[in-house]
Amino acid sequence: MRDALLGLADNPALPAGLFARLLASGDDEAQYTLATRERLTPSQVRSLLADGDASLTCLLVRSGLVPWPDVPRDHPGWLLDAVLGGVAPAAGWREAAADPDAEVRQEVACALDAPVEVIASLAHDPDPRVVADAACNPRLPPELLPDLARHPSTVVRQAVAGHEAAPPALLAALLADGGQPAPTRCGACHGRDRGCADHAPGIRRVRLAAAGHPAVPYEGLTAFLDAAETWTVATFAARPDLPAGFLTRLAAHPSDDVRAAVAANPAVPEDVLRALAADPANEVRRAVADNPAVPLDLLIAVAARERLPTEPAPRVESAGESELRTLARSRVAQVRALVADRTHLPARLAEQLARDPDIAVARRIAARPELDPERLAALVERHGPPVFAAVARHPGCPAALLHRMAADPAVTRRAMREIARHPATRSETLLLCLAGQDPTARHQAAANPVLALSALETLIDAPDSSLARAAASNPALPEATMERVITRCLG
Repeated sequence: MRDALLGLADNPALPAGLFARLLASGDDEAQYTLATRERLTPSQVRSLLADGDASLTCLLVRSGLVPWPDVPRDHPGWLLDAVLGGVAPAAGWREAAADPDAEVRQEVACALDAPVEVIASLAHDPDPRVVADAACNPRLPPELLPDLARHPSTVVRQAVAGHEAAPPALLAALLADGGQPAPTRCGACHGRDRGCADHAPGIRRVRLAAAGHPAVPYEGLTAFLDAAETWTVATFAARPDLPAGFLTRLAAHPSDDVRAAVAANPAVPEDVLRALAADPANEVRRAVADNPAVPLDLLIAVAARERLPTEPAPRVESAGESELRTLARSRVAQVRALVADRTHLPARLAEQLARDPDIAVARRIAARPELDPERLAALVERHGPPVFAAVARHPGCPAALLHRMAADPAVTRRAMREIARHPATRSETLLLCLAGQDPTARHQAAANPVLALSALETLIDAPDSSLARAAASNPALPEATMERVITRCLG
């Protein structure tokens, strides 16, 4: 019954009196579950603080649920928790930023809601790890970046090279040689009395960070075309501001990842893009179809040969109405499926694609809200169980059709999950989900508030403890049943 107790702790309809009884149980997991509920009242937060342990207090304070005057001062780390929870005043931030523990100062330096003046002060911290974290923070005043780029430690310079506001000239200097004057410390030196004999690996990391920045002048990237760190080359190969000649050179790179980045780059010359469509690597050919500027005829050619991801294609997303009509009439089924994946689809095209004989198109169109729910039964009749899951994702799927699919002996587990959580599913349909073999669908059915009360109360005592927990979390569970569960567990 303990799992049912935990389910009650997660039940959004749990009455205040039973909340107090669960809290008083002393069960750590139940208390944690209560603490993570939505819309806790101030009274409930105070009760959790009074009865919970240190980790629970930390959770509540860092979640911003405890007002500054109520933060327990005897709680270890209370000030940092209050700062990170957003309840401390400016003076609290300044005090935490001066903590003798460098790890505390690091956490403050990483906080995205820290006051600007606090981040600026941490940029002068004696510990380079703290300075590096401050240099990464977008709230760092940009005027501090030039000084930080001359910091003795490569760790700080690397952080500067990754800052979104770093100016091109500064990035170019870091890209060239790691910046001047030459660094005298690196990450490997930290904690040592004597520095390393060679800071070359740290300097290399600074240069690579600068190479991956979108604002670094591309002229300096020539030295990195053959870099062993191909992830960095792939990063700058995706830049849409690269000139055609530069992209042409990158298109011949030995790395598949780099060529794929070029293939998806909207600035790549058309002749290069067409050549990449015949690349020996599958991921490169598929990246051509992901290019926002790919010519439609090339997109169709790639779709005829490659299996593409089931997500909106950028070129189809930007297609005009006449282009969409052309694509929707394509002889290539995957092209029509790409239209069905489009984020915004005209209703008339949705109706047209709903009559498509191809199963892949049917799966993609069935869940579209633009599709008239009356079309769903025809899709189920034409294609059978392979489209059940997609049909059940349609927000307007009729209850009778959901039941019909759930009762089909060939219904898939994925379809059962979609049916079990659909808002139109009736109780008798949920019973079919409960009778199935898929644990996820059964749990979803047990937690569905339209499930018949008789079935719900039976599930509370189910031998399957996870199913009992799901039933106990059902907001339709009567208060008397909740009280019975608590009494049986706690006495």
